[in-house]
Amino acid sequence: MIDIKQLQYFTVCAKTGSFSEAAKVLYTTQSSVSKVIRLLEDTLGMQLFQRLPRGIRLTSGGQQVYRYASKITNEIDVLENMAASNMTKWIRISMNPSSWFASQFVDFYNETSEKNYHFQLTTAGVGSVMERVRDYLDDIGFVYILSTQKENFLHELVKNKMEFVPMYETDAMLYSGKLAELYTSGKEKAGLEDLEGIRFIQNYQDEFFDIGVVRKEDFQWKDLDISVLTNSDYIMEKMLKNSKVANISGSYLSENKEGSIPGIPLDMGDGKVIFGYIHHKKEALDESVEEFLAFLKSRLPGSSIDA
Repeated sequence: MIDIKQLQYFTVCAKTGSFSEAAKVLYTTQSSVSKVIRLLEDTLGMQLFQRLPRGIRLTSGGQQVYRYASKITNEIDVLENMAASNMTKWIRISMNPSSWFASQFVDFYNETSEKNYHFQLTTAGVGSVMERVRDYLDDIGFVYILSTQKENFLHELVKNKMEFVPMYETDAMLYSGKLAELYTSGKEKAGLEDLEGIRFIQNYQDEFFDIGVVRKEDFQWKDLDISVLTNSDYIMEKMLKNSKVANISGSYLSENKEGSIPGIPLDMGDGKVIFGYIHHKKEALDESVEEFLAFLKSRLPGSSIDA
């Protein structure tokens, strides 16, 4: 018979990669943690961890168990939080860094303040957002992907029983630093050849932007000289105003740069930037999450994709 304590110990061990570190988090002894894990392995009839000279690592079977255990323990945490806060409604969101999204969230928070919603927000790259939603750490994840990578991206989601719902498609925009020659060039449109010799600052760099590219003319992040990676809009704004670095973003979804850093439409051929959300397939979203989705859709231009 599996109990909650075993699953809680197991998930902490998986996250820390060490029985001794897990013991510190759980305020117990290493021997106690090892005993609980052995009992869980005996109950399930499988080895959950590989014991390494330095730490532990999930086996393939352990990885499958971890997904279910994470869901159960996270829901237990939600229940405990609800009990502790008199049934407070929590909305857990992960997202790629976006000043536009941040502005929409602030407005939604203000408009729904009387409902006493509580929020957990995490910014991360596409891969991390996928993992957080997959492991039920978040209810929903918002990402930006290139249309040329959509097929491969969807394949990764299907393997994990998730789906991507597109909400908006936009052209890419090149934002040049004020100290660069491109800033005062007067160009009305830029091509991939204009990116040569430029250093870039990007919010994130993710493997899904380069999976499966087979045509030489397709845009690839790895071909850019990305000298700064950040999830800080403040750093992004300062660098663009005071250096030669450039940035590539979706045109409508980068409002922190509008008005201060003129953007130049970037010709990427058939490539577009697609904004949308990830969730578990065939699992209904909570009414509060649906409310947030409806709010976001109302803020997108009329050309947004009909989900």
